[in-house]
Amino acid sequence: MCLDHGTFLLIDGDQETPLEHVSSILAAGGQLKLVDVFGKTRSIAGAIGEIDLLNKRIVLA
Repeated sequence: MCLDHGTFLLIDGDQETPLEHVSSILAAGGQLKLVDVFGKTRSIAGAIGEIDLLNKRIVLA
């Protein structure tokens, strides 16, 4: 079964951020480091609460 039907969304409360170019999410010390396919990184505060592969959502706790 193929689940690739679009971009994952990062859900933080009411805010939804598309992760269209993000290739990795690294968790460390209350931060999530997002790394895109070009090697550019950005950090956001939070922790992963849920990963919903069927609905392509990553929900922050």
